[in-house]
Parts: sequence; structure tokens; C-alpha cells
Amino acid sequence: MTAEITDSLSSQTPLLTGAGGRRLRVAVLYNLKENAPRLNGSTPPEVLAELDSMPNVQEYVAAIRALGHDVVAWEGNAELPQRLAEHPVDICFNTCEGFRGDSREAQVPALLEMLGVPYTAGKVLALAVTLDKAMTKRVLAYHGLPTPAFQEFFTPDAPLEPAIHARLEQGQPLFIKPNREGTGIGIHEDSLVRDEMRLRAKVAQMLALYHESVLVEEYIEGRDVTCGLVGNLRPDGSTGDLHLFPISEVDYAVYPPGTERFYSYKLKVDLADAYHALCPAPIPEPIAEEVRRLTIETFRVCGCLDVARVDFRLDLRNNLQPMILEINALPGLTSVSDLTICAEAEGWTHHQMLQAVFNAAVKRYGLQSETHTSHFTFHASSQA
Repeated sequence: MTAEITDSLSSQTPLLTGAGGRRLRVAVLYNLKENAPRLNGSTPPEVLAELDSMPNVQEYVAAIRALGHDVVAWEGNAELPQRLAEHPVDICFNTCEGFRGDSREAQVPALLEMLGVPYTAGKVLALAVTLDKAMTKRVLAYHGLPTPAFQEFFTPDAPLEPAIHARLEQGQPLFIKPNREGTGIGIHEDSLVRDEMRLRAKVAQMLALYHESVLVEEYIEGRDVTCGLVGNLRPDGSTGDLHLFPISEVDYAVYPPGTERFYSYKLKVDLADAYHALCPAPIPEPIAEEVRRLTIETFRVCGCLDVARVDFRLDLRNNLQPMILEINALPGLTSVSDLTICAEAEGWTHHQMLQAVFNAAVKRYGLQSETHTSHFTFHASSQA
């Protein structure tokens, strides 16, 4: 199957499909765990958790082929520009997490922007900003959207900012995690601290392990919910073609007594088979409506496109007030990802959800037109 989906496109001539649609040349772009650079001795293997597998890629390809398009699948790496030169495409279905750097999710989109190739999901700035949890929270705070108080640490001995210092003085717990990771990477039982000594020790440990800044934020005692969507806002800012899926809640009741009540790496990966989501989440409708409103506003202010998922904590000490933890501008799209669970709760299939993401980008770029020609042209340099 791998050879089949990485073969050359069957035709360089635009083909028309039914209902006036056009058969597009599509490249599914991915980053596989098996192709990741070798880790250095101190980096934990869990940092590879966000990378994909070939069975998932095969599902992406099958979903788009079912729409009648020509599809290939390529690793999103330094060879991508040459591949695109040899096999021009109309649009890329981007799932690339990237392997290294503080804006790794934005690297493949940046290449595609430079080459003028359309692609699905967020653009360069949105992906760079939303990968950085602290920067995202600054954007949210600027726009008056609720998010827990926080401080970004670059060294373990940095002075405590007033909001963090005040919470320690009051004996309130703080939550510590890497600033640019997902899938629960770096989140473990000892991520919750209540005193400055443990805070600084944990920050020092994480700086050494993950080689990136560390986010320390107010811990919200509450319920974990997430809200996903597909589609796009209209240019005038109205909700347009946005479709919000049912809100999902992590069901902690399925885990053994004493298990941490936050979505850690252990729960997301090691105990993934035990995971159970309550979807739709059993929350009061006014709270659900606020979660939906905040999801759209977060999507808007972060400049997301086509698809996203916003994670919240419902504050038990404040009448379940939703607090925004982060937005995933390039959310997981596998058959067991949260976004898929939410879509399936509404009666969608996994393939229908993938197709909705793809079609949102196709519409955004105006690729339904029969007269559209590929955005990509390659001119080899005459210089050595």
C-alpha cells in the first residue's frame, strides 16, 4: 500500500468529475514516527507521540480518493519542493507536525506558501502562534478571552510574576508543562505543584528534557471538555460555513482510583485503550453555548482555517466557567482522535470528517472551478 500511495500522479491533465466539479491532483503530506531524526540521549521518546503512522496516512488517502480525486502521499521533508516540481498538485492535505524547531508545525506550510501551493488547515502564522501555548494565551488575553493565569519560564530561577507568586502564597496549585508540545507530552503526575521549591525543580527538569520554554499556569479544578469544528468564517467575520461538533468531555470515572484527574501523557497514550469520552458532554446548555461561543472566538482571533479543536477546563469553583487551555490549529485527524470522536457522536464517519476538512480548503481556494489551473510552477535556477 505504501508504494501505491506514493506513486506518481496518474495524470497531469485536469479531469472533470460529476456535478461540475474538477478532479484535483492532491498530495497528502505527513510526518511518520519512523522517519523522525534520532533523539539525543536526554530527550524522552514520548516527544514522537504526535507523529503519524502509515495506516493513518492510508485512511487520509482513501477518504480523499473517495471524492474522485487523484491522490499521492509524501513525507513533508526537505525533498518536498523537488517532489512538487516533478509532480505538480492542485492542493495538499497537510498533517505535518514537523520534527524540530520552535515553529515546526509551520515549516511545511511555509514551504508551500513560498511555492504558491494551496493546502488545508491553518497558515504559517496561525500554526506558529498556536503551537506556542504561552503566545496563544497572550493573544487570548489581549482579546479578553478567559484563560488561566500563567508564566513562561526560560530558566528555572526566573523571578515569579505577580499572578503566579500570589497563587503560591495562597496555597493554590499550579500546573507545569512544556510550552510547545501536544498529546500530553511532558504532563505527568508530578506536573501539579503547590510550592516554589517543587515548581523550580520541575521547571529545571523540563527545560533539560524538552529543550524548550516551560509553561506554568494556574490549575483549574474542573472538568476537561473539548469542542471541534470544520469550515471557515466569512470575510465579514460571520460564522459562515463553520460547523461545530458536539462538545466532548473526558470521562475520568473509567480510570483506577488515585489516577490523576488531568489529561496526562499516561492517560492519552499509555492508557489510550481505556479512554472514554462523554459526547455530547453532560453539561448545562448555557455552559455548552458559552463553550461554543468561545470556540468560535478562539478560532477567529488565532486566524485558524478549515479545522480546529479548542480545549477547556470548566472551573468547578466558578460555576463551570469555561477557561481556554489551548487551540489545536492542526488537530489530530486519526480514527481515534478527539475530533473524530466528536464527529462520530453526530453521526459522521471518519472519512466524512476528513472530507469536510478537505472540502473546506477547496472552497476557500476556489478550486471547485473547472477553469482553475495548478498554483505551482517550478523554475530551476540557471546558477550553480
